[in-house]
Amino acid sequence: MRIALIIILPLTFLLSGCAKMMNENECLAADWQTVGFLDGSSGRNMAWLERRSEACAEYGVTPDLDRYLVGRTDGLESFCQPRSGFYMGLRRNIYDNVCPTELEGAFLIAYQDGLGLRDRQNRITEIESAIKSANMDMAELDEDIAAATLAVAAPDTTEQDRLSLAVEIRNMAEERGNIEVLIPQLEAELTAARVDLDDYRVSIVTKYPGAI
Repeated sequence: MRIALIIILPLTFLLSGCAKMMNENECLAADWQTVGFLDGSSGRNMAWLERRSEACAEYGVTPDLDRYLVGRTDGLESFCQPRSGFYMGLRRNIYDNVCPTELEGAFLIAYQDGLGLRDRQNRITEIESAIKSANMDMAELDEDIAAATLAVAAPDTTEQDRLSLAVEIRNMAEERGNIEVLIPQLEAELTAARVDLDDYRVSIVTKYPGAI
């Protein structure tokens, strides 16, 4: 899904990717310069014009290519700005190689800046999830070890069962020990990841005021 840029697309255009491209009324009443601007400002490639042409051919309507391209050029000039590129990268939207050469360089730099920020944010989320999961696993092991220890001491537990429980307790204790070692390592990684994110934000914040 394309990110919202400058203008809000009419519902018919937002839904066009999952419904019929254009209906009869839209084809008959189309201002092709406006249609081109909408496509350009959304970062859509020229395949969209082909799809619109196929849809409107059913109603005997041929797009005005010249007006469409004028609108598309204006729309791309709006879309292919660094701030748009940054948001595209931040949301991990796919860039469709639509920007003109004179604008693409700055757009792609900003796109990579957005990707870099999102990747760092995702890394923190992943580590936090791993720490939460490790703590939950350790708590569960504590409960299982306690239950197995009680079972060993139960008077109706057979000797064979006591031996099996002892092996289970040893294995669970070893697993718990591994997790206990892992958690501080993850916490150290989390601290480093947060510092990295803060440093990265500082390095790009002046390029996209109000965006970070």
